[in-house]
Amino acid sequence: MKIPILLALLPMAAANVAAQGYTISNLGNSPSEDPAWMWESFADTVMGGKSELTPPAVVDADGSKAMLLAGRVVTKGGGFIQVRLRYGKDRFDASAWSGVEVEVDARSETSWHIFLRTRDTLFPWSYYGAPFKPSSSRSTIRIPWSAFEAASTLRKNVRTDSISSVALVAAFEDFNAYLRIYRVGFYK
Repeated sequence: MKIPILLALLPMAAANVAAQGYTISNLGNSPSEDPAWMWESFADTVMGGKSELTPPAVVDADGSKAMLLAGRVVTKGGGFIQVRLRYGKDRFDASAWSGVEVEVDARSETSWHIFLRTRDTLFPWSYYGAPFKPSSSRSTIRIPWSAFEAASTLRKNVRTDSISSVALVAAFEDFNAYLRIYRVGFYK
């Protein structure tokens, strides 16, 4: 009798977890929770910079899968490398959530950022950015919408109903970047 009761409770438990957030990419389970989100990568070399991006790859990490963002950030002439999840449809409405959530680990806490692009980021150098400090052990980091600051955008605050990409970025400081990304999403 206990098994049918437990099985009957599973959909409610799953619905409760789903109500807490939205997973864009969960490399531990599949390449992406939502196929409309696609991984891309680039460095400041697109604008003449000198940073070196190691081609991103899905790696085994402590029994899980992770997207690896690695390379050398050189601030002279640019100063960034990044991987991002681009929404393949028009725009994603994330207004029901409170911010971005990432599960990561890194070899250094140095100069990591989340960049968001929306309908208000018209130029290649436009974004809404927020810093984060990963630890050397796998951890979940939450960044509220209010932490994102505008850079060359039409609006000061993020328009959360029109997100076109979420990027994890090593930038603004010379260093050897190494970040493993296990999961990216939005939280309530």
